[in-house]
Amino acid sequence: MTLSSGHFFLLFSKFLGYGPCKRSNNRCATDRVIVIELRYFVPAEDVRDLVSTYYLLNVDQPRLDDGERAAIAQLRFILEGSAELEFATGERFETPTSCLVGPSTGAMHFTINGPFRMWGIGLLPAGWAMATRQSAALYTDRAVAAHDVFSGEIDNILPVLKGLDRPEAMAEWIDQVLRCMRPRLSPEILTFTRMVDDWLVADPDPVVAELMAKSALGPRQTLRQINRLYGMPPKMLARKYRALRAARALADGNADELVNLIDSFYDQSHMIREIKHFAGTTPSRLRVDEGQLACLIDQRQELKGLIARLTADT
Repeated sequence: MTLSSGHFFLLFSKFLGYGPCKRSNNRCATDRVIVIELRYFVPAEDVRDLVSTYYLLNVDQPRLDDGERAAIAQLRFILEGSAELEFATGERFETPTSCLVGPSTGAMHFTINGPFRMWGIGLLPAGWAMATRQSAALYTDRAVAAHDVFSGEIDNILPVLKGLDRPEAMAEWIDQVLRCMRPRLSPEILTFTRMVDDWLVADPDPVVAELMAKSALGPRQTLRQINRLYGMPPKMLARKYRALRAARALADGNADELVNLIDSFYDQSHMIREIKHFAGTTPSRLRVDEGQLACLIDQRQELKGLIARLTADT
């Protein structure tokens, strides 16, 4: 059973009153004063197939409890303060100052002890393969010290970032680091991740059999490679991005996108459950019950055309 147009517009009408989030670091849709600042920076063009965005998060208060939607892997460097991160599995991790966060299969919750300042890098699957040379499935819904995965030299990145006085300089320096690492990336890996990403964005409810037909690998090899690069099977991957796209469309009041997505859910309750699992709240509570960070994360849409489409759309 799919959502009828009548059910859809009844559901959608609830969100029109809220309107999209005002994209500011000072206010959200509810006009609450925001005590956090999140700034995004676009990677250089020659490394955009490796990383999604760079970002600088500042929290100017002693403590902040907030939520984060399901996401790709992240490399995070805490410049000041400390944090704990809880995944949808219920596991909780104290975030190391140089931290690798694996791909997540559901919404997350975090606690920040401030004042807090953090530089982050969104690792696309090709970037994950290049940087870690390990299976992402081993780190799904986990946060570990970066030196446990990389060589101890990665701990040298933190003092360099602390020594740079402008975030633009941080972005330029990380660009250069990625350029130096790029020869480690296999062209076959890059071709494979582009194929999977195209499969995810081409249809709101992508069919796994179609992905298998496109792959130059056998079915078992394709499944293993997706787990290795994306941290989860293709069915879970498709569920995750469908729910995140729907949550984003509802939050932004994007009726055209919702019309494209709506038939990919069995019914209204199915859509509500999926959005709650991956975005952390029900559709009716988007922008009302979501944390301050979720509102600011949606600034990424302003970078559409400059960053990976899956990142910009979710």
